Amino acid sequence: MHAEILSIGTELLMGELVDTNSSYLASELAKLGIEVRWVTKVGDDPDRLFEAIDRASKRSDVTLTSGGLGPTSDDLTRETIARVCGEKMAVQDDLLEHLRGLFANRGFPMPETNVKQATLIPSAQAIANPMGTAPGWWVERDEGIIVAMPGPPREIQRMWAYEVSPRLKARNPGIAIVTRNLKTFGISEGGLDEMLSTLFKSENPLLGIYSKQDGIHLRAIATASTDDEASALIAPMEAEIRRIIGDDAIWGEDDETPESKAVALLRDEGLTLGVIEAFTGGLLCNNLTEVAAHDAVLNGGAAASGRDALARLGVSAALIDKHGAASAEAAEDMARAAREMFGADVGVGISPLALESADGRVVAGTSFIGYSMDGRSDSTSGHYPTRRLRIRGRAVTHALLGLIRFLRCQSLQGPTLRR
Repeated sequence: MHAEILSIGTELLMGELVDTNSSYLASELAKLGIEVRWVTKVGDDPDRLFEAIDRASKRSDVTLTSGGLGPTSDDLTRETIARVCGEKMAVQDDLLEHLRGLFANRGFPMPETNVKQATLIPSAQAIANPMGTAPGWWVERDEGIIVAMPGPPREIQRMWAYEVSPRLKARNPGIAIVTRNLKTFGISEGGLDEMLSTLFKSENPLLGIYSKQDGIHLRAIATASTDDEASALIAPMEAEIRRIIGDDAIWGEDDETPESKAVALLRDEGLTLGVIEAFTGGLLCNNLTEVAAHDAVLNGGAAASGRDALARLGVSAALIDKHGAASAEAAEDMARAAREMFGADVGVGISPLALESADGRVVAGTSFIGYSMDGRSDSTSGHYPTRRLRIRGRAVTHALLGLIRFLRCQSLQGPTLRR
């Protein structure tokens, strides 16, 4: 089977929103053994939308759309699919009752404009959407399938995982595709390519390499008739990767994020965390709170910058005067202060950003990240040339990966972070 993905919305063409749905769907379709041949972005124009969906439905086994299922006049996906199929939309009593119930639970009446979200055409089935008001459409036309899904990522990802993916997998029997993602940090992409050169020649499993903000990812993809057989193909390759590059270079696997991995390590060891952030201004704590189990490990965090503000949090003013706020020494003392202030087992401190080179000791744009636990401290640093959110996000990622390594060093009494 092969598929085409349509991301719908003028805001995507205007650059007001970044299309993450198409990349998500493409990666998920690959796991089902369904080849993606085209990805299209199209605005909320009736004729252009008709052209895109009509073309896709004729040349692809599966057409997946995201967006355009809202209640407003420029949400045209349903109307356009109906036009492509030559069918008329009709309100479904059960869908309308469910929709009115959703609004009643929110404490206000449903606007009449939302009635269109309770419509179907004869060849369509509704796809449940417990994350929003817009059900999806599953349409079977001739020998092809059109699947219309909502645009918000949390809605489309839930709908895909629980509704759409199982149905498509059942349509593609006898093919099982299993992926294994090993996430590394500390070895360059070129270095990994050289170290694993023989493995990249394998065809099944196939090994890919991808540069991400949280390091270099190694993804093995195996195809077989069952999941167990595909997993068995990957196992020897994974073992060889770990032998060659070492487990210390692998910080996470599959869907793990730096945040979830750090929280899991802390939780498993029964440890708590305190944080003081300068350059990142609370972004590290914010990201940690996105992990469901964060409340079991995060005792507290504070955002402050500058000598006096840091001193009020317990950081040594004398040490800052001697080494500067943007220094390894200050970052480690921030970590100690965070641990003591919040009564935590582990402390993390992210120093202010160095604004200019001081006697050649610290390059402008450098921030230091300190760690403290059981009287032992350590630090690392990174170069972040601007204060943009994306750059501060990178610093948070580095802080979390450093924390993962620091915790491992503590349990194994391994090497320090400084390189």
